[in-house]
Amino acid sequence: MSETISIRALAEQAKREGAVDLAMGLVEAQPPNVLINALKTLPVENCSDYGPKLGAPAFRTGLKKYLNSRKWDVELNQIMGASGAMGAISAAMLECPRPGRVILPEPFFVYHKLLFEKLGFDIDYLTLPMDGPPDWDYIEHRMKDADALVLTNPANPSGHIAPVEILKRLSNAAVENSCFFIIDETYREFIWDDPPEDDSRYAEMNYENCALVRSFSKTFSIPGWRVGYAVTSPERVESMSTAHDGLYIGGSTIAQHAMAKVLDNNIKELDLHVSELRKILLCNKGKLAKAFTGYGMEPIETPATYFMLVKHNRESDMAAVKELLEKKIVVTPANILFSNPGKDTGFIRIHFAIKPENCDLVVNILNR
Repeated sequence: MSETISIRALAEQAKREGAVDLAMGLVEAQPPNVLINALKTLPVENCSDYGPKLGAPAFRTGLKKYLNSRKWDVELNQIMGASGAMGAISAAMLECPRPGRVILPEPFFVYHKLLFEKLGFDIDYLTLPMDGPPDWDYIEHRMKDADALVLTNPANPSGHIAPVEILKRLSNAAVENSCFFIIDETYREFIWDDPPEDDSRYAEMNYENCALVRSFSKTFSIPGWRVGYAVTSPERVESMSTAHDGLYIGGSTIAQHAMAKVLDNNIKELDLHVSELRKILLCNKGKLAKAFTGYGMEPIETPATYFMLVKHNRESDMAAVKELLEKKIVVTPANILFSNPGKDTGFIRIHFAIKPENCDLVVNILNR
């Protein structure tokens, strides 16, 4: 059974058995009302065709306005729309020679591994500590012998954060070593420890051989909309969008137009939505950490994302999963987030982007 099927199977089992799903990582929240209303009032007849390969012009303009509101004066010719973050990453990877070597830190987001395998890359796994900061010097050193480095920032599931000064350093190393640096910042809004005030320092990075990828899937609870984007050099925008067009024939035109409308008129409402969502997730985080501790497991404090690694003392990762499944709680065995899924790690992964009532249900179950 593949890693992706395993996680999806756990989520499907949760649905079938009426269990609480702490495995899949879907944000259990309603999208912002302004976004729902924008979609409902969209003149569908005017935006149902294929969009330009760079993304709908209104969407790209809206993204520029959005990033400018975050004090990042990015140029329009540096922005491309994409079919979710994975669409942008796929397009970026096609910039690299194949077969080539891509550095993938582990534990990893499973779909990154699957994508690189399907594209025919040789994956150079880089094991990072589960409960401590990465060795950035070593990561930079490894770029000398690689064609690409893909860094999830903040990282799923560890929550490791690469501050902008590190990203700047790695973006310069990418040019020096001819190693394409791809940064997946899907969880940018979920930094708990000392969150950045804005994105102003991203302007200091070297985008000649670097692509910064973001998505609205998690932030606004719209994963099915497939609305993502990348910021890179103008030359990379052109070549990446050509590759993206060959894969997806553009992004979701309707979703991009709905997002464009809101980015142009309702940034304050979007910021308020994120602020309220963060409060809910932080509350869940504290409750679940306390509950799993009381249950005899050891949650690892996470500085970012809405995932948490929990140390167990069971016979195996799957034994811990099965034990909790009997209590109608579905979690992810951490071993499937590594290159060798047959080796136990002593950890499970949970996510806390769930409804408050589901959080309370898990707490009550673990407290019995």
